[in-house]
Amino acid sequence: MALAEKGKLKKGDVTNDGLTVLKTTGFTETQIKSDVTWAEYTKYQISPVEVSFRKNWKRDYNRGQKSLAAHVMDEDMVRIKETMGKIVFEEFDKALQEKGGFKKADQADSNTLLFKPRIIDLDVYAPDVQGSSVISRSYVRQAGRATLFLEVHDAVSGEIIGRWIDTREDPDRGYFDWANRITNSERAKLAVGLWVRRLIEGLENLKAGN
Repeated sequence: MALAEKGKLKKGDVTNDGLTVLKTTGFTETQIKSDVTWAEYTKYQISPVEVSFRKNWKRDYNRGQKSLAAHVMDEDMVRIKETMGKIVFEEFDKALQEKGGFKKADQADSNTLLFKPRIIDLDVYAPDVQGSSVISRSYVRQAGRATLFLEVHDAVSGEIIGRWIDTREDPDRGYFDWANRITNSERAKLAVGLWVRRLIEGLENLKAGN
């Protein structure tokens, strides 16, 4: 299924790669292969996390900055993507073991799931610009917005057996707070943590045959 199709399917629809759309709470879309025995999967692997920004994010952000020193540069985008990717990988890795009851597999076998998480349309409202000589602070009520696009495969055959899609915006705190690299990372961890908890709940239901 192409990324452009997300959000256009309804319960019971079948994607062009054979997944059936389910009605679930916690995700915009959940798509599952119908003939899979999820309880057989006890191990996992995680692919490197891909992260991409919202279209024209850099251009739009820089247009709102009065000082060139406050502009986002390419190296800032690379750093932010690396940080976000690390957060996603670590949160998934920890939760699948501690909450999901999976064992991490060095070598894939027939009981292994391969998780391929992606973050798309990342929109950081107040990025902490690397190397700026300007002493300034950004105050925001929300840290940003992003979409999780997760695909799960049988690690041996490579067959896709599940897909979870959800867009989340950092909740409005009702007041302006200082945004920096640390606070942005903390808010990202909260968002990813929520996704992972909901995913674990969904996997438990699938294993139980619900």
